[in-house]
Amino acid sequence: MNIPAPDNSADTDSAGLWRGTSRTDRDGARRDRLLAAALELYGTRGFRATSIQALCQESGVSSRSFYDLFPARRSDAGQESLTAQESLLEELYIILNEEIGQALTTLTIPAGTSLLEATIHIVSTALMPMLSDERKARVLEVEAVGVSESLEARRRATMRMLAAAVDSAFESVLSVFVLPGSTSSLRPDDGGLTSLIIVGGITEALVQRVHTPVAQRSSTDDFLTGIAKVAMRAHGVSPSAGA
Repeated sequence: MNIPAPDNSADTDSAGLWRGTSRTDRDGARRDRLLAAALELYGTRGFRATSIQALCQESGVSSRSFYDLFPARRSDAGQESLTAQESLLEELYIILNEEIGQALTTLTIPAGTSLLEATIHIVSTALMPMLSDERKARVLEVEAVGVSESLEARRRATMRMLAAAVDSAFESVLSVFVLPGSTSSLRPDDGGLTSLIIVGGITEALVQRVHTPVAQRSSTDDFLTGIAKVAMRAHGVSPSAGA
């Protein structure tokens, strides 16, 4: 990995420019480099095994800039103090989940697919960011757990958001198939409990996969297909329906 140039901040001109770059742009670039370093180090070494010094060395950002960009602060609810590293982890967590949420929001199902294929496509859309880059899976599903009450509150909200997004996508797909015995709505009338259980189960399956040696894992296609079949059964639909 190429280490960015040292984070010099002297020799600015009267307009606040340094080598033609504004302070805002420099801070944005430093923030991006620190977030990239956090993904690399938290996603490989682990959050608790990573020091601020290691983050600064990986990113090429000075410790002074680190604390400027990610200061220790009170949580959004004002009930606890977050360290600088916890602030960085929380922002990384938000960004990685936004990537998944955006993918689900813009989800389109290829024409001519079977119901099972369409369901696999939904599951793949939600999980491939983490399956293709397991650093993201580790940060989201392992390293972010139990760090702070603020992050735990975000995790619970994220679970509800993902459950609603997956549930909505699944119902949209089911609505275009004529299934024996189906009703006008295939979303379980349980206040979202089924979808929460599905998302929670998928999360645990993903954690188990990350912790399983590569040689002992099922293929990615088999993993996604298995999850899709479980999701269909949870909605009362046979995986062979709508073929």
